[in-house]
Amino acid sequence: MKGLAGCFAAVALALLARAAPAQTAGDVLAAYERAVTLVPTPKFVRFEYSVEQFGPRNLSQTHRIYRSGLMQRDEILVVDGTTLKHPTIRIIRDRSDRYAVENVAPRTTAYAFTYVGTVGRGAGLGYAFDVTPLRASAFAVRRVTIDARRFLPTAIAFATTAGRVRGEGRLLYGAFGRYWLVREATVTTKIADRNARERIAWSKYAFPANLPASTFAQPHPLATFTPQPRL
Repeated sequence: MKGLAGCFAAVALALLARAAPAQTAGDVLAAYERAVTLVPTPKFVRFEYSVEQFGPRNLSQTHRIYRSGLMQRDEILVVDGTTLKHPTIRIIRDRSDRYAVENVAPRTTAYAFTYVGTVGRGAGLGYAFDVTPLRASAFAVRRVTIDARRFLPTAIAFATTAGRVRGEGRLLYGAFGRYWLVREATVTTKIADRNARERIAWSKYAFPANLPASTFAQPHPLATFTPQPRL
C-alpha cells in the first residue's frame, strides 16, 4: 500500500512540475517567443464573424468566411438584422490574415517588454507585460497577456494612428482545437470630435480536410428577368 501511495505521489509531482508556470519573466518571454514562432496555421478553415459599428456610420453584419492560404471567400449572411435570401459573395485573393496571432503578437525584436504581474487564476492564469515599440508605427501594441500553459497571447491591447484618426482597442485569442485563433476585437476611435466604436466576434470555427476549388471561383451574377419591348 505504501508503495502504491508513493507511486501516486510521484505521478502527482511529475504532473505538477509539467504544469508549473515559468518562474521568471525571462523564462516566460523565451517560451512565448517559441510558442508564437511554432503556432500552427490551419490549412483550411471556415468560420463566422459578426461586426457592429457605431458612430458616424452604424452597421451590423454577419459574415461566413472560407480561407485557404491567401484565398478567401466572404459571404455576407445578415445585414442590419435581416437575413439575406441570397448571400453577397466576394472572392478575395492575396490577402493575409491580419488577425493571425503570428501577425499581431509583439515580438522582442520589435518591442521592449516590462513585466507587470500575473492575472487570473487556475486555467485562466496569465502573465501581463507592458510593451513599448522600438520604432514608431501606425499600429502599436501596448500590453500583452500570455497564457501560463501554452505561452500564447490571450489579450493584446493596442493603439492606432492614421492621419487625424486615433484609436485604442483589444484583441482576444484562445484555443480552438490545436489552433490559437482570434475570438474578439474591440476598438474605439476618435475622428476630430466624433467617436466611433467597433466590435467583431468570431464563432463557429471548423477545419475541413479540404475545400473544393469552386469555393474560390468568382460567383456568377444571379439571373434577372428583363422584359422585352413589344413591337
